[in-house]
Amino acid sequence: MNVLDQEVLDALQREEHCTTHLFEELWTGSLEPALDIAIGHNPHAEHSVQIIARIVEECLSEFPFREFLQLHNEVKYDEQAAKLRTEGNKMVDPKVKRLYEAVKLYNESITYTKPGSTERSLAYANRSVVCLQMHRYEECLANIRLAREANYPARLADKLDKREEQAKEELAKSNGKKKKKDDPKPELPLSFPGHENMPHVANCLQLQQNEQYGRHVVTTRRLKVGDVVMLDTPFVKTLHDPLRHVRCDFCHAERPFTLIPCEGCTWVMYCSAECLGKAYSQYHRYECGVMRDLWRVAGKCPMTAVRTVASAFGTFDDDPDALQAHLDGLDESQVNGFTMDWRTATPKDVYSTVHVLSTNQERRPFMQLVFKVYLAIIIHKLMLERTELGPRSRAKPSIDKLLFDLIFRHVQVLRINRQFLSFYEHRPDRQRFQAKEYGTACYPLVSMFNHSCASNVRRLILRDGRCAMIVIRPIGPGEQLFDSYGLHHFSFERSHRQKGTFVMFNFECSCEACALNYPTLNQIVNQQSRAPMPMADAMELCSFEEALETHDPKLALEVKAKLQTDLNRRARRYPSGEMMLKMFNYDFSLFVAYQYTSESYKYWKYCNP
Repeated sequence: MNVLDQEVLDALQREEHCTTHLFEELWTGSLEPALDIAIGHNPHAEHSVQIIARIVEECLSEFPFREFLQLHNEVKYDEQAAKLRTEGNKMVDPKVKRLYEAVKLYNESITYTKPGSTERSLAYANRSVVCLQMHRYEECLANIRLAREANYPARLADKLDKREEQAKEELAKSNGKKKKKDDPKPELPLSFPGHENMPHVANCLQLQQNEQYGRHVVTTRRLKVGDVVMLDTPFVKTLHDPLRHVRCDFCHAERPFTLIPCEGCTWVMYCSAECLGKAYSQYHRYECGVMRDLWRVAGKCPMTAVRTVASAFGTFDDDPDALQAHLDGLDESQVNGFTMDWRTATPKDVYSTVHVLSTNQERRPFMQLVFKVYLAIIIHKLMLERTELGPRSRAKPSIDKLLFDLIFRHVQVLRINRQFLSFYEHRPDRQRFQAKEYGTACYPLVSMFNHSCASNVRRLILRDGRCAMIVIRPIGPGEQLFDSYGLHHFSFERSHRQKGTFVMFNFECSCEACALNYPTLNQIVNQQSRAPMPMADAMELCSFEEALETHDPKLALEVKAKLQTDLNRRARRYPSGEMMLKMFNYDFSLFVAYQYTSESYKYWKYCNP
């Protein structure tokens, strides 16, 4: 195994998923020797996905990979539902009183129940108890209705009737009181008129292409810090594991007290029958049977790739032949999200902009390419065994090939073109709000931005799931707009960043931060301890931090305005300590002012500390 192979394997191991451990077993056992033999007979085999796939299939056929990965079909069973509901009841005990945790356990219990089962009705009824204790009377009544619809036991009906009467009385009282409403988050419009064909992109942005940068985004006018130049909508998005009993898997709304389950799997929940129906028709029917195992053994990006594939089939109205004909006739070089008319674009047009996103397949080290083929084969097998695509693929080999080709493509596309969705959540143990990831998404136009370790724009996920691109360093006419792919010089030293961009994104970064070896934020803080900045500047920064720690959007907007002025006026001082610390606080002000803040902070007053 050469040094590069070891680096790739180390990167895979850091992802800590069963599929990476299985790959290591195969690679060091039968896979690497078999590939060496094939390449010895045919040097072109190193670049042939078909030959690599055949050898991987042969190695998997001789290895008990299902047992190794502990793959099991989805099953709903009352024993697990009852166990989870009992755990939830323990959280409701007055001595424990962890009501929010109880709700999440009841929700997980509900996912394991069958329609019309006693266990489902009891879980809904128990959830109504928590809603009553937390003064959420409308949700209490909704759960009582759900419990009755699920055939709540007649012998317990009296308890439910009394709870309903109490909730109605309390609701009537609360409706007579003036409720303090949370101040709405401010809107974030484009700073300039939009393009005629794409109103969500500032008309000063253009997509260009050359040999050095490939496709990249430039501006035709000067941009200053604070300018909003794009508001992109995701083609696909997935919810991360810790939030699946809190948010709707379709719209991502935070609805822990009224979520309902998918009837086919134990993984996803929805805020309404409407969202459930839309998810099923648009994609979930093709992923339902694989989600639990795939999240467990592969993680975020592969599952988002599967949803992209499922969405492609759904977009073409469950007609694989139409999808194949569309792809056969697609001239990828002519697909341009910046020239497409988004006002009249169909979902099929939008999918085309995702389909042509870069895979970096030709740049991948050989071992990494083999891993992507292997991962696509595992996913392909699961989808054939557990979704409705299986019988159809067996009846028509062309569908089977289309399915594998799409999985292999999007496993690569999503690895380098995914963005993580985040929100703010209150941490009572730390007495502060903290940023937290809740999902993964793919934005067709945001994916056009190239990387820099000293980016001049940043992504900001808004409450409705759109991604705003905001200028954070002045940009001159004709200059390129750079995003950061998560390897900013604020957080990582040059050697780490360069290794990261090569292993994860398959390119050697030559941005200004790498060329000039910009410092990290920790290095700047250490420098400040030895050579402090002027007292007035230090006090101003402290006042900014104190205002932002209150998590008050109005104060955040005031801080944002002051910092924008400084960042624009003193841009040439970057990356001085003063400018880096101000940019750090500017980022924080954007989050507080515009990002979604979880309502969970409201629940803690009903719970024991």
